[in-house]
Amino acid sequence: MKCLLVIDMQEDYVGNSRNVKIYPYKTEKLIHSINDRISEYSKDAVIYIVNRFFWEFGNKPKKLVNGLSIISDNIFEKRKASCFSNNKFLEYLQKINASELELVGVDGNYCVGASAIDGANKQYKILFNEALVGIGNYNKFKKTKKKLQERGVIFTP
Repeated sequence: MKCLLVIDMQEDYVGNSRNVKIYPYKTEKLIHSINDRISEYSKDAVIYIVNRFFWEFGNKPKKLVNGLSIISDNIFEKRKASCFSNNKFLEYLQKINASELELVGVDGNYCVGASAIDGANKQYKILFNEALVGIGNYNKFKKTKKKLQERGVIFTP
């Protein structure tokens, strides 16, 4: 099954109250483009990943960004850069026989990039569409992209 992983599209990183200097994404365009892609997938195939840093304790759930299309309850939390660090997420991928994963969200140099590498290492076919990934530092991304390509990540138009 082909799945869409929506990574870190939460208020902290792409919401109106984010620190724009640290998270300089063109959020309206990114959210709209990701929503268009979400509409192309079935509900079971759309998976949302939220980041909670180790110092962010408590039961208050992380909030996906306002305006993001949420069509499923497939929401998994991670505490490391890669979403593949969550065992429940890995179990879900096995349960639905996922084999191909399209990664979208933020940031291409960090969580999306780390997840792409981990996914490729776990033998998933990984699709990376730069138009659907927020990238804060394009100079750094040149090196990241080369590393991703070396690991077999497929860049799509």
